[in-house]
This record gives sequence, C-alpha cells and structure tokens, in this order.
Amino acid sequence: AALGVAAPRANVLVKSRSQADPPEDVPIQDLEGEYFVNLLLRLLGTKLFLSSSQHATWLLSILHALLVQHKAKSKPETPGERGAGAAAAAADAAPAAAAAAAPAPAPDASTGGEAAAAAAAAPAGEESSQASGAAAGGGSKPSAEHQTMERWAKITAEMHSVLSQQSVLALCDFLCQAGSGHGSSGEGDTFQMASEILVALAASQMHLDMVRTELLRVLSSLVTDIDAALAKCEATTAEPSTMETRLLRVVRTLAEVSTEASKSQPSQDVKAEDFFKEARIEALWGALDRTLERLDDTEVVATPAQRLLSSGVAPSQVRVEGSSGLSAATSATLSSNVQAAPPKPLLNRLLPLIEAFFVLHNGASEAAREKEEKAKQEQHVQAGGSTSSAASAKHIFSDNAEVSFVEKSRLGQFCKQHRRPLNALVKQTPTLLSRSFAPLLRHMPACLDFDNKRAYFRSQLRSRRMETRSETIRLHVRRNEIFMDSYHQLRMRTGEEMRAKIQVQFQGEEGIDAGGVGKEWYSALAKEIFNPNYALFVQAGGKACTYHPNPMSYVNRDHLQFFQFIGRVIGKAIHDGQNLEAWFTRGFYKHMLGRKVIPADLEAFDPEYFSNLKWMLDHDITDIVELFFCAENDELGQIRIVDLKPDGRKLPVTNDNKHEYIQLMSEHKMTNSVRPQIDAFLKGLHEIVPAELLSLFDDKELELLISGLPDIDIEDLKNNTEYHNYTPQSQQVQWFWKVLSEFSQEQRAWFLQFATGTSRVPVEGFKGLVGMRGPQKFSIHKAFGADRLPSAHTCFNQLDLPEYPSEEVLRSKLMQAVSEGHEGFGFA
Repeated sequence: AALGVAAPRANVLVKSRSQADPPEDVPIQDLEGEYFVNLLLRLLGTKLFLSSSQHATWLLSILHALLVQHKAKSKPETPGERGAGAAAAAADAAPAAAAAAAPAPAPDASTGGEAAAAAAAAPAGEESSQASGAAAGGGSKPSAEHQTMERWAKITAEMHSVLSQQSVLALCDFLCQAGSGHGSSGEGDTFQMASEILVALAASQMHLDMVRTELLRVLSSLVTDIDAALAKCEATTAEPSTMETRLLRVVRTLAEVSTEASKSQPSQDVKAEDFFKEARIEALWGALDRTLERLDDTEVVATPAQRLLSSGVAPSQVRVEGSSGLSAATSATLSSNVQAAPPKPLLNRLLPLIEAFFVLHNGASEAAREKEEKAKQEQHVQAGGSTSSAASAKHIFSDNAEVSFVEKSRLGQFCKQHRRPLNALVKQTPTLLSRSFAPLLRHMPACLDFDNKRAYFRSQLRSRRMETRSETIRLHVRRNEIFMDSYHQLRMRTGEEMRAKIQVQFQGEEGIDAGGVGKEWYSALAKEIFNPNYALFVQAGGKACTYHPNPMSYVNRDHLQFFQFIGRVIGKAIHDGQNLEAWFTRGFYKHMLGRKVIPADLEAFDPEYFSNLKWMLDHDITDIVELFFCAENDELGQIRIVDLKPDGRKLPVTNDNKHEYIQLMSEHKMTNSVRPQIDAFLKGLHEIVPAELLSLFDDKELELLISGLPDIDIEDLKNNTEYHNYTPQSQQVQWFWKVLSEFSQEQRAWFLQFATGTSRVPVEGFKGLVGMRGPQKFSIHKAFGADRLPSAHTCFNQLDLPEYPSEEVLRSKLMQAVSEGHEGFGFA
C-alpha cells in the first residue's frame, strides 16, 4: 500500500529514492504516465538493480507478490479449503497491493506530489476497507468473499493486459544476466523469483510467444558461445565461467514455460523439446558428450562394499569361497584405502550444463517409461501371457534380458556413458540427487554407485525420522526366548513407533544398553529367525548358506504374523544401520525390491533343478521329456498338483513353448508357492522402510545393506584402530594382530561379536563402526593384571588388553575370552 502512493506518476516514483536526477538509463520522458507494474519491470534493467542484488531482490519480491502470489490467491477457494483466518488475512492485504499496480490516469502536470499521493491513497484505502469488511464476515457470508475473489481475478487479468513488450523483455534480460546462481542463497532466490514471474506471465497467451522468443534468442547465443569455449577447455585448467549457469537458468525457465503452455492449451501438443529446436541445443549436448569423454576416467573414492560390487561377485559367494572367488587384483584392493583427487575444474564447470541436460530430458524419460509400460501390456495381451518368443529365449537366464525404453533414450545413453564423472559430482555434492540430478535417481539408478545411493538413502531416512518423534521402546527379553519375547512386545507397535530407538535388557544379565546390548539383540534375534523349530525358512541348496520362505510354514498357525514381524526386524535393522547375519536367496531379495525373478535365480535356490531347466533350454526336447504346465507339490507326504496356467495339467510342454514353461516354473518355485509369506514379510518391511527407497538398489546391493561385508579383513581393522596407553609398536599389540590374523573367518566373527557386539562388518569397512556416540573406531586400551582375560565394552567398540608376558599367553587368553564371551553381558 505504501508503494501505491507514487503509482499515478512515474517521475515521482523515480525521484522518491532521492532528490537527485534519475539514472541515465531510465529516460524519464518515456515513463511519463506509465503503468506502475510496467515501471517496476523496466527498473530491472537499470544500473542500480543490475549491480545490487539486495535492491534486485527487493524489487522482485514486490513483482512476485503481484504477479505470482497474487495470481495464486485470486483463484477462489472451495468451502473445504476455505479457512476463516486465512481468507480474512488474504482479503485484507491483496487488493490494496493490487490496486497500486492497476491502470491509473496520469494527473495534471500542475498537481504536486502530495496531491498525487493523496489521490492514490484514497482508492487504495477504500478498496482495502471494503475488502476488510467483506473478509470480516467471510465465515458467515460466502457471497461477500466470492465477490472479493472475483475482484482479485479482474485485477490480475487487468495487470497482465497492460504489460508492455519492453517490460517483459526487461525481465528476460535480467534473468540472463551474469551471476553464479550456485553461489549465495540470496542470489539464487533472486533469479528463481525472476524465473517464476516469467512462467506466470507465459501462462497467458498474450505473453507466451514474447517470453519464448526472447529466451530462445538468448539461449541460442549462449549455446554458440559455450560450444566454442568448450573446444578450448583443458580438463585441469578450465577457467570459471558464468555462461553455463546462465544457460541453466534459461533452460529451467523455458521448461517451466512449456509446462504451463501445455496446461493452458491442452488441445495443443506443446513439448519442451519443440521449444529448444530453434536454439540448436542438440549441438550443445554433442559438445558436452565430447568434453565429458575426456573425464570418463575420473576417480571416485570407493568403500570396500563398492569395490566388491564392482567385481561382479555376489557377497554371499565371497562369504563361502573367501577371496578365492575374486580375481587377484580385486582381492588386493578390497581392503585398500582408495583415495581420489577432487573432480577436475572442467567437470565442475560442466555441472550447470549437465543439470540443464537433466532438466530438458526428464520429461522425455517419463514419456519413455509410460511408452514402455504400454508396450509391455500390449505385448502381454497379444501373446496371451506367453513369454516364449525367440528373443526372450535367447536371454531367459539373464538379468539383462530386456533393455528398457529409458535405457535406450538420450538420457539413458548419457548416464551410462558418463557414469564415472556423474558419480564424482554426486560424491562431491550429494544434494544434487534431491534436485537437478533427480532424473538420474528416478530413471537410471543402476548408473549410480552403491556408496552414493546409500548416502541418499540414509539422508532420506534421517529426514523422515526427524518428522516424527516417538518415545524409546524398552524391551526386556530372555535370551533363550528372544524371538517370542520380542514378537509379543513389538507386535502391537505401529511402524512409526518402531522407528524410535530400542533399548534392550537381557533378563538375568548385567549389561546396560548404551548401544552394545542393542547390537547383541539384533545379532541373536537374526539367528533365531532361521530356527527350524519355527519352520519359517528353508535353507537353499546352493553352496552359500542362504534362506528362502518355507512353502509349508503354515504348520505354524501364526506363521504370517511371524513373517510380518521378521519384515519389521529387517526393516528396523536397515533403518538403524545395523547389519545382520541373515543371508537370503537371490529371488527373495528381488521380492523385497519389487522385481521379477528369472530362471537364473534358481541356481542359488535349487542348483540341481536349475541344471535340468538349463539342459531343456539348450536341447531339443521333442520325444525326450513328457511334462505338462503344472507342478507337483509334496505337502507332508501328499502330492498336490498346481496348474502353472489355466488347464495347465492338460497342456504338454513342447520345444516351442518350453521357454514359457521354464519361466512359469521358476516363478512358481520362488514366488507363487510362497506368495502369502512374501506379502506378509513385505508388509512389515515397508512399515519401516518405504518401498520406493529400497527400489534404488539391486539385489546384491540390498544384500550388502542388510548383511554388511561378507569377509572380515584384519588389515582394514588394523588401519582403523586407536590405542590408549599402547602404541602400534607395543609388543603386546604386535602379538595381538599376529594372533588375530591367524584366526579363521568364524573365529574372527566371534572376536568381532565379543568386541563390538556384532559379527558383521559395515559396508564402509571398519571405519564405519558405530558406537554409543555415533561413528566410533575400534580401540585397544591397556589393562592391568596378566592373569585376567581380555574384556570388552561393546557400546564403545573397546577392547581392554592386559600386558601379557608372551605371545602364547595372549593367544590362549584371547581364544578363551572370545569363545566363552561372544554372547552375554556382565561386569568384569
């Protein structure tokens, strides 16, 4: 309302800042009698507002309130949305501000500034008074409120109708001015407001072409300049530039403009890609591709988990075969502390261009995803559910049987080709995944390293946990009844309550839970889950000791409630960052991720049956096997026939349809026969961890997330150990590491359980150990009394090691402590 005082005459507004002459770049005669909203927009092109971000932010805040926020408020609320307080406040404030921007005749030249102010103030005050009166009775007089809303809509339309071409162009020019945009938050907010104002203007057909033409003109110029500059850049000496950031602002605004245009013109097919053809933007993406090729060897700091996944070997395989399952090079690097230099200067300069690429291609990937789903449905209908095509037969035992439309799209090819530099940027700035790199996370998560996905996953869980506050859950359990005691005490808790901290007290034991007892609870409960007396899981037939839901778990009448509870326990462990000694079949991990199992997953579940199916696929089975599309289930000595498809028991398997039979039989064994158990488990799991977050991972990554590293690397533990009253050169310390390195993997797991409360290694390696105060390294403290056994404080990952006189005494005492004390708590 205060700004409305100067509205009738532009020269009064200009001079109101001071008594000095107006700036040279604002010809006062051109502004005589100009509408107030046009004057505000054209002021953006003056030296004052171009050179001062503070002044620009102030001016844009006014314009944003008039043209964006005011426009949003001008839409009448439904009765359900209408709040008495909000309606009264909005009705009282907006008309006065809008009146300042509305057309007003210029007063006579003889009229002084004071008279002009009075003339402007009167209508504004009157309008405000009327609106306030209408709002005061808004709760009981909807008609008065409706009239106020209609008046707002009229004022908004009037403001849009009087905007001049020069005013809109001034706003476009301001958006394209030099500025980091990634620097101070204030500067980023300023350009964001300018962009939102342009988008609001472009929603009107009278301004759309003007905004689009001007932005495309600037974009075309930037594309030419950046293309030429990239050809001269060196990877290590690239000079900072604002061109890329300016281009990102223009691309974002144009993308929003196209979205608004498609909303306002639903009858026309307005695509973002069409908006950019004139600017030769594809030529820029080609230059970006060529430049990134020079950076495709960018190194990224990798945790032991990431290096294990890069080897292509499943964690459960390493657990059984040890390092023999890996190549010599991979085995040598698993425990090494791999360091990488920060991203090269050129890569940081390219970041705004990469962000612009994702902004432009996000919509195309959404369309590709919809097209893919539609094509799958049509193919399924045409084939009658059959999957026996030659193409599917060729890769029926491969996870990469089909390449999605998104993977074949421009976005998919770009992400796969430049995976390493993209991951280096995400490693440097993790928040990119929540902003401009979101399409990479949504459409191509396989191109993201496990470390980056896990960091994003944990940040999302933290933010969700901060949104809700629940009281600590206190459990009192008997060690020999840990499963049933935990089940009964947690079964009535909600998923939200389960995300709270759990404190555990083992009955008859002296341990106080400051973190260590909780880790022991997870470890002991995980083992009890697979207790054959509960008949919930069966051990798979492969070399690895993995488990799959038992088809006959119904012998336990509470089996589905137990599966839901187990899902909650697994979800809670993932949520808390606790690793469990729980290894599942490849197919069960895929069910947790919502993915379809394939025949190849049978190899770890039933190797012998897998070999039979593989033989069928590789040979002509005509007149050799006599099979039908049904399965025979042995249920406690009784054979039950289950059709794999309608009337399957009457449909013979031939050489032509054997591929479909193999797929259906695989699904039956790993999915359909245990569908109720899977559904109950997933219900509990998703109460704690949302399905959309879990879906970021693949089955091997999920295995690591749940169970941690499969191999206990003593060298890694040694590199992440602190000493108190000992040094690395102390004789007892050197004996200790020598003895520990000679332990078997099972003995190492016992030691880890004894010293830290868990036998699992975090995915980051031992530098990721967690104690009472968060991340806490393993430590060795000098203790006194050579006749005493070593003791541990699992809440602090602390080992108290007495000063033994010889290596043999240390070995004997350590073995005794580890074998007898890896379970249970007491005071030494």
